[in-house]
Amino acid sequence: MSTDTSAPSQIAETVPRDPSAFRPSKHFASKVKDLGTDRNRHLDGEIINGCIEHGSRRKVDSGVYHLRETFGGATYRLVVDVDDREVVTGYPISINTDAAKRSGRWSTDQIEDIRHFIKTDPRPDRDYSDS
Repeated sequence: MSTDTSAPSQIAETVPRDPSAFRPSKHFASKVKDLGTDRNRHLDGEIINGCIEHGSRRKVDSGVYHLRETFGGATYRLVVDVDDREVVTGYPISINTDAAKRSGRWSTDQIEDIRHFIKTDPRPDRDYSDS
């Protein structure tokens, strides 16, 4: 993985903020919205659109960016390929359980699902938080 050396204005021009500029990859489409597995990501349109429209952006490879945004105490990462105009994947990377409970956005079961996903996610760049 590389780090982005581009100026913020170059990133802004490179990564569209309009969700309609992207289409889902086959992998991503299979992960969206409560598939009932034990690795439930609880992705929905608000999270997908919010990451694209408002998320912080970090270049990780040629044409590949991480878009990160927090929703009711749960922080999500969307991986996009700007060259292919494709959303590659999306997943929660951290959760503040107390903030998630207070937010009213998540049910107790959803919070537990997200916590389980993060705890069992093999990616090294996640951040589990219970503060």
